[in-house]
Amino acid sequence: MQQRYDNSNITSIVNYANKLVGKTIDDILVDSSQKDELNIKNKGIIGTIIEEYWFGIKPNSSSLPDFDKVGVELKIIPLIQQKTKISVKERTKICSINYKKLILETWDKSHAKKKLNKILFIYYLYDKENIKKSLIKKIDLWELSQGNNEVIIKHDWINIQNRVKEGYAHKLSESLCKVLAPTRSGSGGYDKNGNLKDLVIQPIQIYSIDALKRSFTLKQSFTNQRWNELNKQIRYESIIDSLNIDKFDKFEDAILENINKYEGKSIQELSNIFSLDIKNRSKNQIATIIKKSIGFKSIKSNIKEFEQLGIILKTIKIKRSNNYPFEAISFPSMKLQELILENWENSTFKEYINKILFVPVYSDNKKSSLDKKYLGKSFFWSPSVEEENTIKKEWEQYKSEVANGQCKIHLVTVVSKKGFKEVSDLSKESKTSIIHMRPHGRDSNDRDEDGLGNSIVKQSFWLNKGFIQKLLNKT
Repeated sequence: MQQRYDNSNITSIVNYANKLVGKTIDDILVDSSQKDELNIKNKGIIGTIIEEYWFGIKPNSSSLPDFDKVGVELKIIPLIQQKTKISVKERTKICSINYKKLILETWDKSHAKKKLNKILFIYYLYDKENIKKSLIKKIDLWELSQGNNEVIIKHDWINIQNRVKEGYAHKLSESLCKVLAPTRSGSGGYDKNGNLKDLVIQPIQIYSIDALKRSFTLKQSFTNQRWNELNKQIRYESIIDSLNIDKFDKFEDAILENINKYEGKSIQELSNIFSLDIKNRSKNQIATIIKKSIGFKSIKSNIKEFEQLGIILKTIKIKRSNNYPFEAISFPSMKLQELILENWENSTFKEYINKILFVPVYSDNKKSSLDKKYLGKSFFWSPSVEEENTIKKEWEQYKSEVANGQCKIHLVTVVSKKGFKEVSDLSKESKTSIIHMRPHGRDSNDRDEDGLGNSIVKQSFWLNKGFIQKLLNKT
């Protein structure tokens, strides 16, 4: 392929990349004699096509950035169309982790940093019906040195390196990190003898000889926030800037310090302190107070780091008399047919529970007025290894139940306007420890369908009330 750009000039590379915008994968392959021989179902084929057939970069295992003369890495980011927006589809692999080399590196000269310094992101809208019709949407030259990127990512890299140095490579997990995650590599699963696949020798063998192969990846939440920022769909403010946080390991402490100084005050008092006009039934009353407590200029701004780090804010409504939640904690509704195609490591729900900021609100009853609702002590939560194992087991249980048709509903006679209630065979909250699945539609007409033709009100996962109380009792 004749070179159509100067690979020693960043401007030339970016200008040539911008010619991709508006093209489909079919358009890129139009002049290729090999286009009919490509296995279009192969995972990663779109990235290979753009690299090889547009930029002339042959598949390789080089440790250098793709455009090594200018130190720029090329990353292809798939997008998916959701109901009201376009979002990043998955995490982004940066490079494989070599445990032996990792413990000898410094951050400034590390393999990962070389790959991260400058990245040319190419975003395309994935077309699952016809992959060749996938459309290139946007080009973005991203730099590690911009904003707070390096502060956050370096913190993760050092965390991973320290664990490997201490002999805990076998205990690495994505939940340990904010943005740069040690994601499992390889085919996954177990061999015919029941042993884990994809094991390698780790350098410090105090606790285990081997560990799973892993790669450094940018979490989906991080690249998704960048996508939103590029498209100016959302206004952002930075907590790191508003609170003048100089070290990232102080990030969570600084947030909690600023929120929890208002512990015990009523929502009405806080409304007066921050000159807010909060309505009693407003869904955003707590999020609004949190933004003002951390120094945001506008309550309409989104919290940049929360989206980058995949942190979600959840209000817990609690009965004062017994410290027990009035209700379980819900997550967004899902499509059942998509649930049964997911695996845990790449599941949407695993992303939701990455990190949660819980803000308790105490009252005597759910309908108490604002002057009778009091802010409790806020806290961050990520599942421990044991908790995640339990959640994974329960998630897989519901996935199996959906696949086996247990969404089929029965009508039970009750005293109500309709005279009946829809009941499915999905396991109830009392049968699980941490999560359960139950309806989460706007009303009984907001429905979904499993793969067997059973119609049911839209479902979502919920954190059990009993588990939430255990978390509250630890704070």
